[in-house]
Amino acid sequence: MLVDYDLRESWEQMDRLMALLDRVSERINHADYGYSGFFDAVKIREKELDRLYEFDAGVLEDVESFYREVLELKGRMEGGDLRDVYRDVFRLRRVLDDIDKKFNERKDHIIRI
Repeated sequence: MLVDYDLRESWEQMDRLMALLDRVSERINHADYGYSGFFDAVKIREKELDRLYEFDAGVLEDVESFYREVLELKGRMEGGDLRDVYRDVFRLRRVLDDIDKKFNERKDHIIRI
């Protein structure tokens, strides 16, 4: 669609967004769960485990919000509203970058358990 309407500057932003989305989704798909193995010979510290659950729930909320924003942009574009596409795609990239940074923090939470 971006190519059809000659929105070259938005195309580059969309390409960067897609590359980041691929990277983040692969990291999440191949991430350590962080919960298994705690039940072996290690005493479970429930507060720390609860914090990890809360952290993961927060990341999930961010991902769901990102998804809703993508669907909104898609709907506007399919409806012919191409105003602010560059700005919206750039903003989505920043949101996804924040999710990626937050996911990086997850390892610290796991180490503390």
